[in-house]
Amino acid sequence: MTESLAARSFWPLALFRSCTAVAALLVLSQALLAGEFLSGHFEALAAHGRNGGVVALCMAIQTIAAILLWRSGSGPSWPVRTSVVQTIVAGALIPLGEQRALAVHVPMAVGLSIGTALLTVWAWRWRA
Repeated sequence: MTESLAARSFWPLALFRSCTAVAALLVLSQALLAGEFLSGHFEALAAHGRNGGVVALCMAIQTIAAILLWRSGSGPSWPVRTSVVQTIVAGALIPLGEQRALAVHVPMAVGLSIGTALLTVWAWRWRA
């Protein structure tokens, strides 16, 4: 019975950690693709745009994982709020990038990158 309870309370944390790790890799790839575009590889812009949609989807899945972590009693509630904000920001970056509103797009993307890195570090250091 104890093993079942331990396994039941560990899977939401494992899922959340996986989501944050994938989100961090996707956000890092966004920065790399933007750098490639600025270096003259213009086809990287299309990949950057497609990857932006994947980032937003991953952040939404991360939000669900954060809710499961919190509702299972294995984690605090603040990662849910953080994930919701990240999902909103990731979604808002898409039209801002398409409209070439770089004065807003770039600082928001940097903020999303920092927030994603911090949340990922917390997820992997935190003990349930």
